[in-house]
Amino acid sequence: MYFWLNADASSEEDGLTVECDIEYIVEVHGEVSRTDAVVEYVATMGGSASRRLYREDRSGVEFWADAYYPDLQVLHVLPDRVQLVARFPTPSDPEPSPRFWLELAFWDGRIHGNSVISGEWLCAPLYTEQGGINDDHVLADGTWETEEIEGR
Repeated sequence: MYFWLNADASSEEDGLTVECDIEYIVEVHGEVSRTDAVVEYVATMGGSASRRLYREDRSGVEFWADAYYPDLQVLHVLPDRVQLVARFPTPSDPEPSPRFWLELAFWDGRIHGNSVISGEWLCAPLYTEQGGINDDHVLADGTWETEEIEGR
């Protein structure tokens, strides 16, 4: 089973505008366990992630990246909650990942209607500085939704 996970978020603060977009494809490989409360699946997920930070005159910085999560846990918490949890190997480097990437490692939503899953997410800073713009504090609340990929 394949589906799109599309997300967007935006916010304005301190004269800066933040816009974020996520376009991932999730491939569910199979069920690994089942209880009366939770069905667990293994999956992979990948696609593109972007964060744009602009001043009022529209000058600013854009970050676009390809992302891949080879070990994704999909939990269907019955009856209608779904969680996507990226599992990472223990890094040998003690430096934590930037919060931007940590926020993209966990998605919590609800199934509604025709099997669409949706929820809220947070686009967090990358903690970088470019051209005098510090991406270190502006958060953007957003929403996400899945869409079935036809023909797969």
